[in-house]
Amino acid sequence: MATVTIEKVIGKKATRYKARVRLTDHGKKLFEKSKTLDTEQQAKIWAKKLVCQLDTEGIPVEQPKDKTILIGDLITIYLNDPITSTDLGRSKFAVLSRLRTYDIALVRADHLTANDLVTHCRTRKSEATTPSPQTVYHDITYLKSVIDVAGPMFGYSANTNAHGEAIPTLVRYGLIGRSQRRERRPTREELHIMEEGLKKRQSHRAAHIPLVDIFHLSIYTCMRLGEITRITWDDLDLASSTLTIRNRKDPRNKKGNDCTIPLFNEAKEILMRQPKGNSRIFPFKKESIGAAWQRVCKEEGIEDLRYHDLRAEGACQLFERGLNIVEVSKITGHRDINVLNNVYLRLGVKDLHCSQFNQKSTIQQKLR
Repeated sequence: MATVTIEKVIGKKATRYKARVRLTDHGKKLFEKSKTLDTEQQAKIWAKKLVCQLDTEGIPVEQPKDKTILIGDLITIYLNDPITSTDLGRSKFAVLSRLRTYDIALVRADHLTANDLVTHCRTRKSEATTPSPQTVYHDITYLKSVIDVAGPMFGYSANTNAHGEAIPTLVRYGLIGRSQRRERRPTREELHIMEEGLKKRQSHRAAHIPLVDIFHLSIYTCMRLGEITRITWDDLDLASSTLTIRNRKDPRNKKGNDCTIPLFNEAKEILMRQPKGNSRIFPFKKESIGAAWQRVCKEEGIEDLRYHDLRAEGACQLFERGLNIVEVSKITGHRDINVLNNVYLRLGVKDLHCSQFNQKSTIQQKLR
């Protein structure tokens, strides 16, 4: 049974009456609501109506209030959560961390609009060092991945429709854009210069990374730096001349993509001359190797040459050895042959003409 109390509230200018309706069960409060009105009669009428409502409809169920959060704080949670932070990647982590320094970080996730996204892209375009539309595209897509999981993962309200409204406009006016297909292939002279530069850097008394061996292995196996620094001695099978690459990158699956590739004799020799004091064959940080590559490029004046280009260079050399696209895909790990077709763009007409006369490598026998 609900209890009603009417309290007189004496103010400086007038006296008012506060009605309180309370419902308890064995001393435990189940419901309480109060309201202050001008007259005692009004307070009694309000309380009587509320008691009748409780008797007929029961205790009203209050709807939980939406949890709100600023985009900057949401990004911080996303970066630190043990689940969403797994396999973030250096690029995505850097982009999201930087986003927290822009005005868009002060927008509530549930109040995010298409205009907020457009304004952010306009701000980026007006910066002194103007980023490319492809760079700004990462801002938008990585932020979308945070907004999309705000509710399911963290229980915060977020407007997941803003990106769908903004992206067509951003693309139309060139504020964002997908990365252009890359066709850069290093010349033989550039590869020689880079090899000599890496050799000089690894000969320093404080150096301990076999940069030249890793450089050649990147070409022979078409492996990414992260894959090279993960391989272990257990992954190497000398009897069959194969190497198993664990969790190879796949846009559709994050883990479980183990791939066994055949090895050229040159690649086997590189692997076998590494010291065996560690379970990993190359127990180094991929970032350190990438940084060394960038420094050599800068010192030698070689522009627009990325370490990842060695993966495509390796594929080009496989084509030039006479392997077909299916055989090459078994080494590079491309499951979509159409993606591998783009590597042909880095081969010149002369290279393609000559490659058909090349003797196929004995590695083809291992592929079959």
